[in-house]
Amino acid sequence: MANIVVINGDKRKFTVSPDLKLYALIDAGFVKTAKGNFNYEHPLYNDSPYNAPTKLKMTINKDLSHLTMVVTDRNGLQKVNIFKNKQLAATVELLNYILKDLEERKILLKVKD
Repeated sequence: MANIVVINGDKRKFTVSPDLKLYALIDAGFVKTAKGNFNYEHPLYNDSPYNAPTKLKMTINKDLSHLTMVVTDRNGLQKVNIFKNKQLAATVELLNYILKDLEERKILLKVKD
């Protein structure tokens, strides 16, 4: 886990918002793990979420201070760079929408360079 994360292939940097509230995580679909961390998985799909080629995986630690964020393949085992393939433009658009939503909910904060 890190204080600032970058998705593979993206130039933007994100961190956990200092205004983060526990209920915002639950409202956004984060699930509490046995260790107390909060996991979030969202398929990045065009037509059907059941055959989505990639998914966004995010974990925020129980102290709400560190996170991991990665775009993976369907199985969630390998990192995928969706930014270098022009055919995945709709996937990038969906990812941007999700990240913007998490920023508006004060879960993530975009780090300025």
